[in-house]
Amino acid sequence: MMLTRGRVAEAVGLVVALLSVGGCIIIHGGDGDGWGDSRAKFEKTVELRHPMPSGSTLVVSTASGSIDVAGQDTDEGHVVATIRARASTDDEARELAEQVEVRFEEAGNRLEIKADKPSLSSNRSISVSYVIIVPRQTHVQCESASGSLKVRDLTGNVNAHTASGSVEAAGIKGAVSLGSASGSVHCDNVSGGDINLDTASGSVHLSNASEAGTCRAHSSSGSVHLRHVQAGSIHMDSTSGSATGDDINCAQLKAGSSSGHVSAAFSPSAPSNVVAEVSAGSGSINVVLPPAFAGRVDLSANSGSVHIDRPVTIQGNIDKRHIIGTIGDGTGSLSAHTVSGSVDVR
Repeated sequence: MMLTRGRVAEAVGLVVALLSVGGCIIIHGGDGDGWGDSRAKFEKTVELRHPMPSGSTLVVSTASGSIDVAGQDTDEGHVVATIRARASTDDEARELAEQVEVRFEEAGNRLEIKADKPSLSSNRSISVSYVIIVPRQTHVQCESASGSLKVRDLTGNVNAHTASGSVEAAGIKGAVSLGSASGSVHCDNVSGGDINLDTASGSVHLSNASEAGTCRAHSSSGSVHLRHVQAGSIHMDSTSGSATGDDINCAQLKAGSSSGHVSAAFSPSAPSNVVAEVSAGSGSINVVLPPAFAGRVDLSANSGSVHIDRPVTIQGNIDKRHIIGTIGDGTGSLSAHTVSGSVDVR
């Protein structure tokens, strides 16, 4: 859908009109933002609409605030922006909020939401949060320096990252990339694209993913848990925390933890020739192989026992801490090694 100059002017006029009628609430006292009771807060809500054809890309960011994007059966972008200004007095907070202008900026098939804000002096701050409705067939790029992100019910690629806060995505048909420097990452009911989930401090949860290309889930400090995930390849790891995969289906698996338990349970329909590498620096390893698995196994524990509940043709001497052999006749492989802990394969 192409916009004529007349429709663009109408849209700009609508934005200006909506900015002028946004509701305002003054709230006194502390709000848990670290400034105690020393600042007043003024809150203003602005509503904007803009034509948006299916297949467009929405771009939105905020330095401080949350972003919530949902797909619906519509042909426009609908934005409700909440502006919160904090200052020493009510009048100063009101003046700050009134100077914030939220607007659309369109370039080709890309629609960006921007907030123009005044310069801030000491003891003053502004946050802008968004609740956004877009057509279901929309690609989304969103980020926040401090705030949570949520994206759902879309057919399109999603890229959502925050420096501080949680990130959630659900009901996505397309590639998904979610990241948080300090917060948890949750992803559910996704299909049809690569999946990349990453957090520096927090847990990672992925469930009900299908027809994915590559799937990567990483936490530097926290647990990683995958459940009902089907992909060409899966890489899950944690630097400090457990890494768990339940009912996973892939041709290639790499799973590990520097300090934590590692568990990988393949689904009954997983390929017999899966290639899996599992490692733990300090923690036990549990693997449930596909029922029809056939191939080479190499299992070891520097400090702990090794157990496999499958008929194995052993190569070399029998050692309770190191087993090398084959299961059946196939091209699959399993390598599982831990420095401190046990290895259990079924």
